[in-house]
Amino acid sequence: MKPAEKLLVDLGIADPQDIDLPAIALCVGAEVHYRRLVDCEAQIIGFRERAVIYVDDRVTKPRRRFSTGHELGHWYHDRGSSFVCRSDDIGKPIDERSKNAERVADAYAGDLILPPFMITPRLATLGDITLEGIAALSHDFSTSLTATAIRVIRMTRQPCVLVAQDLGGRRWQWPSIVCGTLKVRDDIDLRSSAATSLAGANKIGPARKEPAHYWFDRRHIEQFDVRVQSVRTSEGEALTLLRILDERMIEIYG
Repeated sequence: MKPAEKLLVDLGIADPQDIDLPAIALCVGAEVHYRRLVDCEAQIIGFRERAVIYVDDRVTKPRRRFSTGHELGHWYHDRGSSFVCRSDDIGKPIDERSKNAERVADAYAGDLILPPFMITPRLATLGDITLEGIAALSHDFSTSLTATAIRVIRMTRQPCVLVAQDLGGRRWQWPSIVCGTLKVRDDIDLRSSAATSLAGANKIGPARKEPAHYWFDRRHIEQFDVRVQSVRTSEGEALTLLRILDERMIEIYG
């Protein structure tokens, strides 16, 4: 069990509604304040065994929660230190194995607000992963759709790839563990569901089958289809859940 999960267990927290971050922070020697900040989204001022955390009150509630967890991650890993974190420092979905201090703090935040020991039993009841199912989880845990989707993809063994795109192309992607090294193409195909979502409202689109070459730039991959569901996020990106329909595609290209 990871440190953030162990903290929750030690505090007797077993339900997502009880993950009260300011109260949890007090248990580890930190106070949390939400107020207007300039030139940063969150900061922690630590000295010896005490710290004060400030988080910008203008961001959404899910973002405030993640930013608070991020600063608590700094407090756990670098107790006594101070950090000033800009928006780009927090919640950047890249390689989870990174040892960069901001990514380590992100990992702690994810384990604190979306603890795997609470997510695992809920995944078992979801069946096939959909954006609607992920949205239901994000509501239960008061987390963003993006953060929740990343947690689900990291834990599932279903053949899925999560990708974020804008009109400039791919921003980032997370393949599930069974998808090997499948990599979404760098550009965005204007025939894809993602392009439709970028031009529309922030509403989850229906799942539909699309040719794999809309998404992957590999020789002869047009013989396969993928199931696709997209939504435009509050960050203005298209978040897409790709499901590989034929395991031969992973065998050949993964």
